[in-house]
Amino acid sequence: MTMPHTASRIPAVHALAVAIALVAIHTSLQGTTANSDIAVAWTNLEAVYNPSLVLHGDKSLSALKRTTFRKAKGKTFWVNHLYVCLGPHDDLQGLRCQAYNPWQEPYPECEFDERVRGGKVDVTGLGDVKVWRWPGKGVYAIFGRKPQRTLGASPYCTSKVVYDQWVAQILPEATAGQWRLQQPLRLYIASGYNYPDEAPFIMEKNWMPWVYNNSTASAGSSSSSTAFGSGSGSETLFVTHMVNPHRILEVSPSGACTVRYETQGKPELFSRFTGHDVHGGPPVVRVDGKLAHDGKPYYLGIMHHIEKYERPATGHSGGSSSSSGTSQRRSKSQKSKTVKLYRHFAYKFQPEPPFAITDVSDELNLTFYRHPHHPTKAHIAYVAGLFLSEEGTLYVSYGAGDREARILTMSIAELEALFTGRIEFLPNDYKQ
Repeated sequence: MTMPHTASRIPAVHALAVAIALVAIHTSLQGTTANSDIAVAWTNLEAVYNPSLVLHGDKSLSALKRTTFRKAKGKTFWVNHLYVCLGPHDDLQGLRCQAYNPWQEPYPECEFDERVRGGKVDVTGLGDVKVWRWPGKGVYAIFGRKPQRTLGASPYCTSKVVYDQWVAQILPEATAGQWRLQQPLRLYIASGYNYPDEAPFIMEKNWMPWVYNNSTASAGSSSSSTAFGSGSGSETLFVTHMVNPHRILEVSPSGACTVRYETQGKPELFSRFTGHDVHGGPPVVRVDGKLAHDGKPYYLGIMHHIEKYERPATGHSGGSSSSSGTSQRRSKSQKSKTVKLYRHFAYKFQPEPPFAITDVSDELNLTFYRHPHHPTKAHIAYVAGLFLSEEGTLYVSYGAGDREARILTMSIAELEALFTGRIEFLPNDYKQ
């Protein structure tokens, strides 16, 4: 399916950009086509979503999520089922999946107490599993999960942080060294940042991992990060903890994280988002200078924010009835519901410390899921994966409506055309 751009949506795309994109795609070993947005069905299960795709050697690898619901103890549990899918690099429809659980032993989770959603909603299992490739070390995943419950203690999550970020290794390489992970590694902020006292609880989400190669540092750089390794080729694992301010954590193999850099976004880049909390998303990728239109390297991330509105009652269709049961159903159907609209934007940041954000794109034109049985899902999309091939093909993997898995494929030149300086929001019919 071709991504439905309009002429007014990307006015900066011209003949040269299209030519560059076609050349990049034509020479790509992945055999993809320019600017495609397809739904993928890697399992025979319904409602699988939020894929996170990378290419590794001659294989494509992705995580995938499915959510079921159960009621117990007076609350609704969101039960997450995670899968890892593997297939040929030249066939995005050819992946096959198996259940994914990186723990070799039972993991008894704590339960949310009344601090979280009034104690009425809970979640079990792993959150969105986001996959990234660390050349020379393997393929890794970052995801969220509640803390482990101590046997014999309270069943509830008693700590301030009720949802942690974890890293696991999916495919190890022989040179992984101290980053060869036998078990999932819990990440935590050890220094440089304190949670606000007034916050009743903290859910850590949307940490965005990326690798900084110290050998690319400019001469005379004042970087204060501690490299893991020795010599000019040493690397550091960072995660973006927050988009604005742009807070960068250095990750140690113990899971301890230290705030290394924090820069405030320029008003001209973030004034458009006033009133909206900007969140992170998939792992960050580095764009080499040979792929960038101006020859200068940068890091590329995707952020999002959520707008909420009340969907008016649609009434009750069908014949009338005097039964109390029908009246109750009609009353329930006529209640307004909160609908969420997700908007995604790409952003660039400096290739060297302090890694300040330098540009924000126009809104990404993702495909929403539309189904009459799921009207409140009609404007939900979430980008969980971002991967850039050596040839300049960009894979944006995302979920639509918590029901569908999709892969948007485009050239880096096509994405760069969205950095118009206007930070335009797409028109949307979400209020209709």
